[in-house]
Amino acid sequence: MSFLTKYGTIWGTIPTTSGTVYWVAPGAGAYTVDGRSYDASDGNDGKSPERALATIARAWALVRANAGDIIILLPGTHTAAGASVAANVAGVAMFGLPGGRGNFVRQKTIVTTNITADEVINVSAPDIEMGYFTLRPITASDALDLTADADNFYFHDFGLDLATPAVSVNTVGITGAPANYVHLENFFVECDGAQGNAIVATGLLDSVIRNFTMLQSTGTWASAILCGAATNRLHIENGNFLPGDATLTAGVNGTGATITSGVFITRCMFADSVTVAIDNFGAGQAEIAENYQLGLGAADGGVLITAIT
Repeated sequence: MSFLTKYGTIWGTIPTTSGTVYWVAPGAGAYTVDGRSYDASDGNDGKSPERALATIARAWALVRANAGDIIILLPGTHTAAGASVAANVAGVAMFGLPGGRGNFVRQKTIVTTNITADEVINVSAPDIEMGYFTLRPITASDALDLTADADNFYFHDFGLDLATPAVSVNTVGITGAPANYVHLENFFVECDGAQGNAIVATGLLDSVIRNFTMLQSTGTWASAILCGAATNRLHIENGNFLPGDATLTAGVNGTGATITSGVFITRCMFADSVTVAIDNFGAGQAEIAENYQLGLGAADGGVLITAIT
């Protein structure tokens, strides 16, 4: 569905909905739409690109539960100030503008925070969808937290920037909870050293993490995906763990896992510089198939991973 501005021009494409679309600029003051300058303010109604809101928080205060409402984040860096974004209204979708068909590497919209030791976004309602933006935590904080009420959360075509924050094991991408039917797909992770996990999947139930690439530019990263206590019926598939000349100690980390056959890992690729691709699971806690460790050198085509340590 295309959006018609008051000047009669077509501006962008948004998903078809029977709800209300709210537009958010990357901060208060001047922004540009259709070659013209406008002022973003939380006093605007947000219902047109020319009347954008100034904060994501205001948009979440306006949307209605299960009414098909959508929040569109205009290009630029959106900073949650004072409090994390409370994604607490069921059935709402929040999107940036897509950075090209199928491109999840560098999105036009970045969502971050300046709040010390607090997440950028907290999801605490069911049936929420997000996509087409990059999440950037600050040092020693999470980018996105899920609560037990975040059932059916769908996050796709997104990035996790773990390269910009200063290195800290407490800097985390997405932290899970005992939520059902969480679906994370088509995403890109940048890391530059000993950060925390890109995804803490602890407690996720009947969930899927798939189609992703994780790159690391330097240092030693302890763990990329953590599957801890009560993770059950989680499927991780089609993932690329590629630390290059850096070191990733454990690709998928089962430290704290408790449930037999709680995690299924299929068709993932781990670079030669991943110390142990699938590590720290107890006997029978993970099932694996068609996962490969890449080979270093022209004559090395990699090996099938046949064991979990």
